[in-house]
Amino acid sequence: MAASLSKVQQLSKVFVFLQVLWTAHCATVAGTEPTNLPRFLVPVSNYTAAVGKSAVLKCQVTNLSIYKVAWFHMDRKMLLTIHTTVVTRIPRFSVTRDDETTWTLHIHAVTREDKGQYMCQINTEPMLKEIGYLDVVVPPVIVDSLSSGSSVVVQENGNVTLTCQAEGNPEPSISWMREDQKHITFNKRRKVQKHEGSTLVLKKVSRRDMGAYLCIASNRVPPTVSKRIELKVQFAPIVLLPNQLMSAPRGSSVGLECKTEAYPRAVTFWKHNDTMVMSTHKYKLQEIHHDDYTTTVKLIINKLDKNDFGKYLCYSRNSFGENDGTVELHELNADLNRGEKSNPKINNNIEAEEINLINHYPLEREGGRGQSHVILDRDDSGIIGPDNNNMKNEISKGVEQKSQLGHERPGHNNIFTSIMSGSDGVSVTPVRGLPVLTLALLSALYYSQITR
Repeated sequence: MAASLSKVQQLSKVFVFLQVLWTAHCATVAGTEPTNLPRFLVPVSNYTAAVGKSAVLKCQVTNLSIYKVAWFHMDRKMLLTIHTTVVTRIPRFSVTRDDETTWTLHIHAVTREDKGQYMCQINTEPMLKEIGYLDVVVPPVIVDSLSSGSSVVVQENGNVTLTCQAEGNPEPSISWMREDQKHITFNKRRKVQKHEGSTLVLKKVSRRDMGAYLCIASNRVPPTVSKRIELKVQFAPIVLLPNQLMSAPRGSSVGLECKTEAYPRAVTFWKHNDTMVMSTHKYKLQEIHHDDYTTTVKLIINKLDKNDFGKYLCYSRNSFGENDGTVELHELNADLNRGEKSNPKINNNIEAEEINLINHYPLEREGGRGQSHVILDRDDSGIIGPDNNNMKNEISKGVEQKSQLGHERPGHNNIFTSIMSGSDGVSVTPVRGLPVLTLALLSALYYSQITR
């Protein structure tokens, strides 16, 4: 009994000794804790990353001792790592200890959800922490469901609104430009190269507003994106004839032109004597598209004969209406015959085209419609067209001078009274605008009369 009591007493003494030692240890730790606690060397820096790229956040701590460093996503309320161990199940997160003081959090293939506050904490009591911010920037993306379609149709003189919405971080800005670099027309007084805003309002649109418009979204995060919206303006055909009155000799080839403006693109064809002209060895048709609404239809007539002269109708039609225009093709020899009868003493060596150049002027006065009457000569290719270089200068002088010369032809005698004068000798006063060939012809005629 006495032996058992002595063993209990010995154990009690040992426990008391251990208790004294723990109390002393706790007192020692408590006394040194304020000066030996971990501390952050620098704040956690903020970081900006684009979607799909990588981001890193660094936490630098000294005097860590027995404590641990952890990363925490505050917005998601999610613990990511403890010391060098990844806790989260998201494999895009990892942590490295670069040296004795640095713990780096790595985020791969950054997503929008990764944006927010990240806390580096130390499990002291109370807890120590530093917070950094990860900003995730997103390139602009145009939202098709909130934007106008790729093709917008409006009738001429109507109003139209084009819209464009985009998403991204930062919020994108929207601007508009024309693909062909032409000005955007709001009215006669306001034309701009570039328009800012998510909507583009066009009032009383015309065919000249037709084309592709680019909606451009940018937020300084590459790449800048754009959407192409094609504006189509519908209107009935308009027929434009560069030359409505033409002359050509038999056996030659001549080209007639008809320019149309229409959208939808019109069906255009030529008619002669109420019969549609088809492509054959005699007739050749050419169609040239200049833009979305302008087309030139050419008719080339080879080896003219007497049945080819007369009126040619250019007819154009689309779903919004129809229009036509007429080109009159005259035989050049008919004018020559009239000139020979009214001027029997003209030198026989003068070419028929030169005679017609004079005798043709009254036709301009008699036409009564102010049309361009083109006398056609053969060019090197053998095809007669309205762009003959021999006649360009003469046509540009205007109908007025030609009409005046026609009035000055009352008969065969005194035909040049208004342009020649003098008693002692012959003096010639050139008529402004007449070709040199015509002046030479006039001088020859005058000389033949005064020497008679």
